[in-house]
Order: sequence, then C-alpha cells, then structure tokens
Amino acid sequence: MNENVHRDRRQGTPAALVAGLFGTAGRSVLPGPALVALLGDLGLRPDAARRALARMREAGQLTTTRRGRRVDHHLAGAFGASVLRLRDDRGTPPRWDGAFHTLLHHVPESARPYRDRFRRAAVLVGYGPWQPGVLISPVDRSAGLRDVLADVPPEASVVLGRLVPDDGWGGSVGSVGSVGDGALLAPGGSGGTSSTTVAAAMARRAWALDDVAADLRAHHARLLDVLDRPVPDDGAAALKRLSDATGPVYVDLLRDPGLPVELLPADWPGADLRAALGRVAVAYLPTVVAHVHARIADVG
Repeated sequence: MNENVHRDRRQGTPAALVAGLFGTAGRSVLPGPALVALLGDLGLRPDAARRALARMREAGQLTTTRRGRRVDHHLAGAFGASVLRLRDDRGTPPRWDGAFHTLLHHVPESARPYRDRFRRAAVLVGYGPWQPGVLISPVDRSAGLRDVLADVPPEASVVLGRLVPDDGWGGSVGSVGSVGDGALLAPGGSGGTSSTTVAAAMARRAWALDDVAADLRAHHARLLDVLDRPVPDDGAAALKRLSDATGPVYVDLLRDPGLPVELLPADWPGADLRAALGRVAVAYLPTVVAHVHARIADVG
C-alpha cells in the first residue's frame, strides 16, 4: 500500500479523533457521554464510538473510572504520553549535549507480540529506529514507556543508555541501565568526542527527515487555505473543520522528534507549521472550546 494512502487512513481513525479531542479540551480525563457526543460531532455513530473507546481501553490507550452510572476516560500509556507531548509542544528545541538516549532491545521471535508493542510505543513517544535493535532519541523519553518497560518478558532484554556519535566509526555507547526481570537501573555516562555532523546524519535516517519535511510543508500550505475561510458559528461544525484540518498535522508531528537545531536539515519547516497551527488555534479555539465545555457540562 502506498504510504501516503496508509497515512491518510490513519488520520481519520477513532484513536486519532480521540487524541485530538483530549488535546482540544486541554484535559487528561473526559466523561464517557461527552466523549461519545463529541465523536458524534466528528461523524461517529454512538455505537461505533463506544466500540472504539472499548478497543482503546483493551489496548491500554485509555483507562476508566466509574462515577455512579457514568464512566470517565483517562489518557494512559504511550498513547497518553504522545497526546501530552503534542499538546505541550511549544516548538522549543532541546539542547544538544552530544549524545542520543538509546533503547537497545533484544526480543526473540517467541515474544513477538511484546516486541511489536514495544516498538510501536517507543516510536509513538518519540524514539527513532536507528538500526535493528537500536532506538534513539535526543532526550530521555523512557518515562512514557513505563508500563511497557515493566512488562519485559524473561527471555527478552531492553537496555537504556547513551550513544555518543564519533567521527571515527560512527558511535560509542556510554554507561547503560538494564530493564528486565523487573529491574530498572538509571542510565548514565557520557562517552568520547561527539560529532554533530555524524549525529545529524543519524537523525536524518532514523526519522526519515526528508520525507517528514515534505509532509510538513504540504500541511502548512493546507493550513493557510483553512485560514482563508471564515470560522463556522456552529460549535460542532467548527470542531469538525478544526479536526479535519489539524488531525493530519498532529499525526505527522508525531514523526517530528523535536530535534535540537544542530541536527535538523536546512530550511526545516517545523517552525512555520507550528506558527500556522497557532493562527488556526487563535481563530477556532474560542468557538470549539466553548462547544467542548458545553458537551461536558451537559453530562454534569
């Protein structure tokens, strides 16, 4: 399947819609009836919305608490960490200290379900696959993987560490911490001489930055088109347009690792895209947030 087609299908998934609603509401907890009603505003029938929320609970993306006859939904796991990362993203790049934080993993075929779950969760919170068994990030994002790291099978291992790129042979690993059999040792150490040039090349490959940049530029152009249209007076209609316009953007912003400026390609479009998102938010959020809060107020 063409990757762009696959991505377009993902952008309208119930999980992506739910993520957008939590981000728009600015909350990590939403009442079930309000969430179902808001998903209805976005085109999901109530039965389909409830089934989608049930699947997300089973996948560990949401947890619930009961309040009388009502169920409240809470963000959970790597899914919740990714929603909060996007919601709190101010476009301020981290400082480059010369090393990548790493997840070195060895998971045999006998534990393939865990391996798939681990990889999905790690990429979701911002790690990039450098090579088989090695995931890298400019900052330590292992806290967003707490639940996954607690479930490492006995026959598998996950090691947290720091990788210092070097001009010589491409990388060296400093001190590491081990995750497995219920033990978690904190990563530490620094390493030898760093090379920003090597690190930037590693980042370009790990996160396919050229492809991401092309997609972010396309999103920027579409957001400018949205800004040329008047905001609907109806809250539900404004929410639907905002979701349609920004949902695909946030899906692809998850592919943007938030790299230090030293590791980004020239003319990186992230700042322009975030500026356009800010203008869309200024235009749409007063109407949309009022509608979301009205939905929440309706259920008490």
